[in-house]
Amino acid sequence: MSNLEQFFGEPAVTSIVNGQSSGGKYTAYGTFSTFAYTTETKAVLSGALTANTLATVLSITGTGGYLDIMGAVGADVTSRTHRIKVTLDGVVVFDATSVACASETIGMLAVGTTKYEAAGTCKPVAAPVRFNSSCLVEYASSVSETGKTNLFYAYRTTN
Repeated sequence: MSNLEQFFGEPAVTSIVNGQSSGGKYTAYGTFSTFAYTTETKAVLSGALTANTLATVLSITGTGGYLDIMGAVGADVTSRTHRIKVTLDGVVVFDATSVACASETIGMLAVGTTKYEAAGTCKPVAAPVRFNSSCLVEYASSVSETGKTNLFYAYRTTN
């Protein structure tokens, strides 16, 4: 860390480019279950959703930090698309929609990566993105439903 970084901090991320940032893809977790990521992340059900309408998943204001992991998987086998929008310090850095996913082991990973475990299983691994004052994560499903998407995330605040 340079002397300036200790006083001003690191620059915030302005875009996230990964295999899903252009949309139309999904992450196949194999036999990855909801319990596999609850030890690595905070996992919450989506709550009531109106089709194709963004709902707030995570909102952090007034502090900096790192968003380590952000993803979504279906809680059942209903076919749905997943849209995740991440806004850091007022800048949309990721906004993409997956192709239709009809499994609780297929979903979208906006932040982070996966690590192959064994026998077709994988788990999410942190790939932190920095924010200096705010982090907003929104999610939309292509289906109107209640509690049918497992959203998982991990973050750290720094000041």
